[in-house]
Amino acid sequence: MTSYIVLVPPLQDNQRQDDKTVVIRDGFALIAFFLPVPWLLFNRLWFEAALVFAAVAAISIVGSYTGHGSLAEIVAALLALLVASEANNWRIRALERRGFDQAAIIDARSAADAETAYFHGEAFAADPEPVLPAIDLAVPSPVPARGKPVAGGMLGLVGYRGER
Repeated sequence: MTSYIVLVPPLQDNQRQDDKTVVIRDGFALIAFFLPVPWLLFNRLWFEAALVFAAVAAISIVGSYTGHGSLAEIVAALLALLVASEANNWRIRALERRGFDQAAIIDARSAADAETAYFHGEAFAADPEPVLPAIDLAVPSPVPARGKPVAGGMLGLVGYRGER
């Protein structure tokens, strides 16, 4: 299961604004790996988008002037990996700067399940408890063979009581 962070907006006229609650997946943002600048712009992360765009442009210019185009591509891919790894965290921090508070961290299969679990609380069970079959826990006692003592549980060469 995936962890989701629930962010609630600040109170407005001492009223909760549940319709503006945001649920963000904690983890790698795949679209941000392939399209880092558009993903950042779509999520209103203007400063981060400008920095990533400037970094990609600088990497490209330096790579083309020095003749290390393939090395520049590798560095740009590493930058995209960094953006994809941190994109959702940057989004959470941006919402916190706008006044949102982190209300919960929920493990769920999807954002919709996380939202339902947050609003319904304990009444919602995304994964019902499995029904286990009844197991007879009565263990028969070992019957010793004639002339041999029963050895307790032995692990390796030495038993628990010190015998070999």
